[in-house]
Amino acid sequence: MNKRTEGQLVEGLKQVAAATAGAAAGALAGGPGEALIGAAAAPVLASTFDAIADRIAARRTDRSTQLVDAVTRALGMEPDELGRRLLADERLLEFAGRVMGAAQDTSLAEKRRALARALAAAVADPAPARLDIWELLQAALHGIDPPHIRFMHVISAATPLPPPPENPAENVKYGMLLTDVCRIDPGLQVGAHAILQRLLSLGLVESALHGLIYGGTYRPYALSDLGRRLLTLLADETSTAP
Repeated sequence: MNKRTEGQLVEGLKQVAAATAGAAAGALAGGPGEALIGAAAAPVLASTFDAIADRIAARRTDRSTQLVDAVTRALGMEPDELGRRLLADERLLEFAGRVMGAAQDTSLAEKRRALARALAAAVADPAPARLDIWELLQAALHGIDPPHIRFMHVISAATPLPPPPENPAENVKYGMLLTDVCRIDPGLQVGAHAILQRLLSLGLVESALHGLIYGGTYRPYALSDLGRRLLTLLADETSTAP
């Protein structure tokens, strides 16, 4: 949510609250005098939503500060040096803006930590080929929520198909069925198909189908290489290897 959207949301809530307060008080008491009492409550509600707006803005500022602190610590540099590095590279600056926006938008500390690691690694080596990967990872981090991360942790135990030209071994079970994921983590059952489709669309999970399955009803899946890299970023230990 950007600042303009936040402002529109809070302003809308204030207007709805003020209108509702006046109408509700009048309706309950049944007279115009009571309606005035309800209208008098509107400034109090408006003040409450002003406080909400201030809290949202302060929280976003705090998350930005935490991100910069984490990046400078990882790189062993001062904030002004980080600023000079970003301003010297237009693509890196754009990437940093997207990372900061994503960090401001998430309440999940795990994602903010991963975003900081991605930005630190990109600043350390902003080669275009490596930045391509970090951009994919940043987009993936922005697009997932706790249920997707839980799903990825479960399916990380599945064996992916070997990359070409290596041939799959006949005696190895590749991938994991969606039913197996839900058996391991029953809490994913309700949204399992939606979670899987999001992970597939982001390139974090891929088919591990080896051989012919009629109708494709029981298709196994495994983490992609990109998915494994993202889980490494989300891990507790520091990692900057794309």
